[in-house]
Amino acid sequence: MTSLIAKKVGVKPGQVILGKFANNETNVQLQEQVRCQDVYIIQTGAVSSNDAIMELLLLINSCKLASAESITVITPYFPYSKGDQKSSLRSPITAKLVANMLKRAGANHLMMLDPHSPQLEGFFDHPVDCLKVEPLFCKWIKQNIPNWRDCIVVSPDEGGAKRSVMIANSLGLEFAMIHNRHKKSLKKQKTIEEPMMNRDIDDLSDDIVQINIHQPPEELQMTHKMVDKYLKISGDVSGLNCIVVDDMIDSGSTIRLALEVLRTQGSGQVYVFATHGIFSGPCAQILLESPNLEKLVVTNSLPQAKNEESLGTKLEVVDISGMVSEFIRRSHYNESVSVLSQYYMEKDGQKSGSRKTSREESPDEADQLNINAPTQRLRKGFRLESVCWD
Repeated sequence: MTSLIAKKVGVKPGQVILGKFANNETNVQLQEQVRCQDVYIIQTGAVSSNDAIMELLLLINSCKLASAESITVITPYFPYSKGDQKSSLRSPITAKLVANMLKRAGANHLMMLDPHSPQLEGFFDHPVDCLKVEPLFCKWIKQNIPNWRDCIVVSPDEGGAKRSVMIANSLGLEFAMIHNRHKKSLKKQKTIEEPMMNRDIDDLSDDIVQINIHQPPEELQMTHKMVDKYLKISGDVSGLNCIVVDDMIDSGSTIRLALEVLRTQGSGQVYVFATHGIFSGPCAQILLESPNLEKLVVTNSLPQAKNEESLGTKLEVVDISGMVSEFIRRSHYNESVSVLSQYYMEKDGQKSGSRKTSREESPDEADQLNINAPTQRLRKGFRLESVCWD
């Protein structure tokens, strides 16, 4: 993706040699002259995260020692973003530790895409820009989902409510939320199996969530009674196609349980949107078992070649290179980047904020009235509806 971003920005990607020493330590050699230059380093996590972090730290320090004017780190997926709080009494806050290491290495600015939680931004002592992909998802929904106005946006848990509401408000759709308590319940309570002789065959067939893989995650080893008990939904989804929105798909358990809940509630086909498609372990097989899954839509914040092979036509990948390249251009020229995370709904062939030209108004007067519209302040060449820099 780096070469594609560099092409849209209009520069050549810098040359870097990455390797390993004989003892498996990371080796980085910068092949470009960066003295008094603004450097933008693109590195994502979730794929060999430990190696990615060391390569990033060494590359930042190399640019700093080579007298770079400024160093901006672009991490579409921030590594260890799930470690944003202590999971137990004696556990680290890993995301904060990584943030401190980036600062000590010499980073001046950081951009991440749709962070796992809002507090990640507060872990840094230097400027941080957190871009949202909702404009890209809204555009995909309008272009690819038939009768999208009849859909309902669903959050798979309480943590994803804010991003789901943002898409629902942008498209003018209804909103529902699944109250997911299964993770906490698994820590306190285990399933008590009843003797086989006291159970009917029909009860067995209706009581077990069928996952046709050898060892499903512990979160998915639940009966239908447990699903009904620990997963509740606020909102009516009966007979409606659903748009499920989350920040990432890792093990797939959250999305799989959400699909199961929506199926039991009588919903139609489900479109799942996630910024970061990690698909760890048997995640692809777990999701493909869901009969009501229509599409999985993710961005290329992580390489998706292998996932496209395993998921086939179920997976759609949205390109973020236009958004990242526009961020680089705006950051370099000290322009606002907030417009990249805003979506302007089109109404009657016009974008919201604009005004139709009436018969009484001359074209000059209409242009003067529209001078304060958001689209009038954009640089020439930037298409807001596609979030792409040409």
